[in-house]
Amino acid sequence: MKKIHILLLFSFILSNVSAQVILNHRSNGLVAGDSSRPREIVFVEPGREGENQVWDFSGIQFTGKTTFNGITENLAVKSAGINEQNFIVSDDGYEYNFTSGEDGYRETGYVNNGKKLTLNYSSPVVRMQYPFSYGEHFSNPFSGVAWVNNVSRIDVGGVYTVKADAFGTLILPDRILKNTLRVTTTKQYLQTSVCGSTQSNIIKYCWFSPGYRYPVLTLMVSENTYSGREPVIVKSAWLNVNQHASDARTSAVISENQSTTPENSVIVFPNPFSEQVTYNYFLRNQVHVSVELYDMSGKFNILVEKKSFQSEGLHTGTLNALDLGLSPGVYYLRFMFDKQVFVSKLVKI
Repeated sequence: MKKIHILLLFSFILSNVSAQVILNHRSNGLVAGDSSRPREIVFVEPGREGENQVWDFSGIQFTGKTTFNGITENLAVKSAGINEQNFIVSDDGYEYNFTSGEDGYRETGYVNNGKKLTLNYSSPVVRMQYPFSYGEHFSNPFSGVAWVNNVSRIDVGGVYTVKADAFGTLILPDRILKNTLRVTTTKQYLQTSVCGSTQSNIIKYCWFSPGYRYPVLTLMVSENTYSGREPVIVKSAWLNVNQHASDARTSAVISENQSTTPENSVIVFPNPFSEQVTYNYFLRNQVHVSVELYDMSGKFNILVEKKSFQSEGLHTGTLNALDLGLSPGVYYLRFMFDKQVFVSKLVKI
């Protein structure tokens, strides 16, 4: 009976690991009144695409800058007889116009009063299609006309591509987020005016985690080539875990004082492994911790970390197969956090 319980426990763990995020209008669509306080971080490489990835960004550095994104309903541009809502998304001096519905949302233009710049798309940019999950992708052409001071015309046209290219576990400095979906967008376009032309290529990597309406992490690489000159590349990144909303419809959105992270979290990678495996665990409070490695036969059992009182926060460790004399096979790494138990199945190849 004990073995059956253990097998059921392992099946439950594995089924949770394999679960994936499906983006949809109810959980991830734009909501009037939402706001967030993203924090700028030093750019890090986005990592690989594919299934069951582990993105270890526990060492990211904050720049100290804080940006603000607000979403307000655009009451001046209401669509009649269509199941859509209209929004303005404010970001760094720009006010982007969106139409949002059950099937996704589209960008129809933007305004920057400081730069006296306006743009209207004759063919909008389809930014998202719902539902959207790992392996799905779409592309759409867009075009429009921008005006500076209502005098100088700029023609804009290009292609916007969206791809859910990876899912896995996202490790941040203060939490571990499992079942996270990465969506990569590419915006390639050409701007032409009487003064010349600009070719632009903007790639964004956005990580969506369960319980968060908007991306918790965004990395962006922007490359602009002005009239045949050397391209100018700008890299930027920001973390957005402090998401909150005033609208009751966003019950899944995380408030500033809440977290989707369980009381304690564990992630072990790579798995399967050949030489070395790394484990990370995040503690919500100070607790007694011990870590044990064993196999089901009972012939192999080693105490990796003796019971000790450890502080709140992210902890990490490594197991070396050669040092421990591990033969190929199946092992189990058990974490004891006071009375809470986490078990991770490991495969040594």
